[in-house]
Amino acid sequence: MFDIQLFGRVEVRTRGERLAGRDFGGDRSRRLLALLALRGEASISELAEQLGTSKKSVEADLSVLRKHLEPGVSSRDSVIGSNRGRLRLDPDRVRVDTARFDELIEAARGRSAASAAKPLSAAAFLSTRPLLEDEDAAWAAEARSEYRAKLVMARTEPAKSEAATV
Repeated sequence: MFDIQLFGRVEVRTRGERLAGRDFGGDRSRRLLALLALRGEASISELAEQLGTSKKSVEADLSVLRKHLEPGVSSRDSVIGSNRGRLRLDPDRVRVDTARFDELIEAARGRSAASAAKPLSAAAFLSTRPLLEDEDAAWAAEARSEYRAKLVMARTEPAKSEAATV
């Protein structure tokens, strides 16, 4: 199992190892992993545009990333799958903290303030550190804003619901 952390610095925990920083084979490879973990699935063209590079560079970075995540594993068996020019992380082998955050926010939706408190507290704990704090690209800043807004909106929803029923 690969546990990917996007809140704070990008890190991966797998098989008793922790990968961070340059352990991914470089900054571009780390950013590629972060985008795949954040977006779920994307084409090489979309990733090249987001990363401000060429498709060939993305393909090279993908190869480097795969070798660092799973040394000795063929690309066909990699946790980063490819189908019809689209890349994605294998959902059966990967857990991403942003996905858990989204699950917690969804669990709080429609609940009273009292019953929403526990999942909202857990989501707030997960997001204690800024999303992708070591990235300064526009896509990372947009993602930070998006996740901040999700938490703010989720916190105000139970209070609005209770005020409407009074």
